[in-house]
Amino acid sequence: MRFVYGPVPSRRLGRSLGVNVIPFKTCNYSCVYCQLGRTTNKINERRSFFPKEEILKEVAEVVDRVEVDHVTFAGEGEPTLCKDIGWLIREIKKITDIPIAVLTNGSLLY
Repeated sequence: MRFVYGPVPSRRLGRSLGVNVIPFKTCNYSCVYCQLGRTTNKINERRSFFPKEEILKEVAEVVDRVEVDHVTFAGEGEPTLCKDIGWLIREIKKITDIPIAVLTNGSLLY
């Protein structure tokens, strides 16, 4: 799997299926407390980093065969930098009733 990982245990979200829509260490901040370390690709422009259809296909394959409590957009950078995140959330909601979480710094929610 290229975009989906887990499920991983989460105290807040239970068994969380991670979805990574951003290249490694791509963010609009460089927080000293980030679990990934300092940002190496600092950007503030939203764009499509990976083919959204491929991401959706992987999510669909896994939610069909693995029990999860949440589908979580997180991973290796700031997920709201992905301009396809809204489309992905809407499409995932069409194929499953599993709740969706987005772990974000919130800076692009305007």
